[in-house]
Amino acid sequence: MESKQAELLALLTQQYREYCAIPLDEIQQKRDKKSFINGLMAASRVVGVSYEQLNEIVGANAESRGVNLDDKIEIPTYILHQIVIGP
Repeated sequence: MESKQAELLALLTQQYREYCAIPLDEIQQKRDKKSFINGLMAASRVVGVSYEQLNEIVGANAESRGVNLDDKIEIPTYILHQIVIGP
């Protein structure tokens, strides 16, 4: 399971970097990528990735790339508030 988590986190990191590289005027492309990333975050929780790990990806990548707050992806509410989905 650890390798699947690592693979998913690597994919999520890559997708977030691609999201940050999309120009602000490409609104639909940014929305589509954001939706895909939110799906990856949900899948990550299913395989046991922690909320902290997900927050680190978004926070660390934004800071290292100098992303402003308007361009920073929002963490889905259920992850931000650590709401458990399912049994």
